[in-house]
Amino acid sequence: MNVNVNEVRGLRELDEFLRTLPEQMQRKMLYSSLMTAAKPIMDQAKQNVERQFGGSVHYTGTLAKGITRGRMKKTGLAARVDVKLKRPKNQAKTRKGKVIKPYGDDPFYGRFLEFGTSKMNSKPWLRPAAMAKQDEAGRKLNEALQKQVAKWCKANGVTYKPGTP
Repeated sequence: MNVNVNEVRGLRELDEFLRTLPEQMQRKMLYSSLMTAAKPIMDQAKQNVERQFGGSVHYTGTLAKGITRGRMKKTGLAARVDVKLKRPKNQAKTRKGKVIKPYGDDPFYGRFLEFGTSKMNSKPWLRPAAMAKQDEAGRKLNEALQKQVAKWCKANGVTYKPGTP
């Protein structure tokens, strides 16, 4: 299977081969490959945040540290991976029945920077990362999926040759 900037070839053969695998193996291979493909976008998003906001006196690094990639559950799809903000768990404290939130550790404000508000223009950092790294992510997906297929084939004694362009 070859990947060019404008077209992908060999997907039909790969899809036919993947259909012969057990469903759990298909999901595992696809999920692992999607996580590999999301890494360049995640890294670029972190660089964008540092470049755009790192020089500010108020910048703490919370937003860059909070950018991660992860699996979306219950989507109805075989696998879905998103680059997203990781919110801290179990950090909310209560005092006299009121929740006190430690805002310093929560990158919730990233969405306001990305999309803007009624009183603030948008300062996108994730969309430009996705646009800049989409070709690299496609290549990484292709490479990782082929490695997963080759590894499974070797372990199970199956011969698979991707289609030629």
